[in-house]
Amino acid sequence: MAFPQQSDDFFEIAGQFLGGNDPNYSDGFRASNVPSASGLGTRQGRLPNQRTATFNRKLMHWLVPEGPIIQMYINPQQVRYNYSKNIENQRTKGGFVIQYWGEALTTLDISGTTGTSGIEGINVLLDIYRNEQLAFDPYALFLAAKQNQDTYAGDVFGIGSALSSGENFLDALAGASQEAFPQTAKPAPTLASIASQVELYWSGEVWRGYFNSFSVTESAQNIGMFDYEISFTVTQKRGFRRNFFAWHRSAVSGPSNSDPNVGTPHSFGNLVNAEINPPARQQQESLINQFESTAKEIAKGFEDLFDF
Repeated sequence: MAFPQQSDDFFEIAGQFLGGNDPNYSDGFRASNVPSASGLGTRQGRLPNQRTATFNRKLMHWLVPEGPIIQMYINPQQVRYNYSKNIENQRTKGGFVIQYWGEALTTLDISGTTGTSGIEGINVLLDIYRNEQLAFDPYALFLAAKQNQDTYAGDVFGIGSALSSGENFLDALAGASQEAFPQTAKPAPTLASIASQVELYWSGEVWRGYFNSFSVTESAQNIGMFDYEISFTVTQKRGFRRNFFAWHRSAVSGPSNSDPNVGTPHSFGNLVNAEINPPARQQQESLINQFESTAKEIAKGFEDLFDF
């Protein structure tokens, strides 16, 4: 089969000139290994093949406002990433009218079990889910105590107006200072501001957003085990996820080919021979066994020669 000498696709031609990509008719499949400034390249092309692997256990971490970073007891059994676009279509006499509003907010559906941590593991996850309520409690108690103190002073001692005048004077000074130094202005926390600043750290990516729902399932079939489901809406995503298994291969080095010699290069070079290339290892072991048997035969031959 002969590949066409020139592509008819406008975007492919533009990619050859602007993105520095090679034409795909050279071998049937080709992607740019070095992404260009035009954005036509792929993010995967920035990662070299045969790089050094690291062995570490990655666990999900939650960062809650006004609180610590909480490490999950065990990773969830399933994480579903829901991407969608906000597109509206309307039928008219002249055809369909499509309104594109961009990408919708990503949602994460996280489900799993707390394992041997039992109900105490559920308590930890529930505190993460209700973090805005727990973080806002001290501030709410302060506002309630302040209001009760002002009311008591005004009703019993009759100095409510004096306190009110003093507070207005202090508020005016604070406002003047904030106008002179805007960087000192700090808005009061709210339930919405705290609830929407939760961050999930997972495998090199940071997901920032808020919780939608949290459910727990306890059944007689698995006594002592508690299953949970979390719905999390993402308002900001940072970071970049990379390959993490020894059998992973680069997605921009051509079509899938598992040949150990001429196939697609692996993402990690120090794990290929021992972990994910059993045929080559078996071949090496067979050569070693043949060498050992040949050496034994030669040694036996020398022994027979000298005995003769």
